[in-house]
Amino acid sequence: MAAELAVIAPVLLVFLMLLAGLGRLIEARGAVYGAARDAARAASLQRTPGAADAAAQQATEADLAGHCINRPTAVRVSVDAFAPGNMVTYEITCEASLKGLGVFRMPDTKRVTARASAPLDVFRRSG
Repeated sequence: MAAELAVIAPVLLVFLMLLAGLGRLIEARGAVYGAARDAARAASLQRTPGAADAAAQQATEADLAGHCINRPTAVRVSVDAFAPGNMVTYEITCEASLKGLGVFRMPDTKRVTARASAPLDVFRRSG
């Protein structure tokens, strides 16, 4: 019985640590996808491209507080004119921490990127 436990315990421990690392990565991806959605929505309610970029960055930072090592970035990548009914698309980038999982030769950080689009609100005031 003790011999079996001595063989199985390290394998089980490695498996649990690998699950913890993958859980961190999945949590970071979910947070970044949610931040991208929120950034696009916040931008879609603004009147000017500059205000939209500021609102998207503010929404991104609020959503990803504590998830990223450095300041997350929100970049507008849409090519449509900034007019009601057109789509606005933002790409969010975050460096997520995977520290403490070096046993598996996993990197300490992982860059997570997500894109989301939202239509510019048709009923917003234009001036």
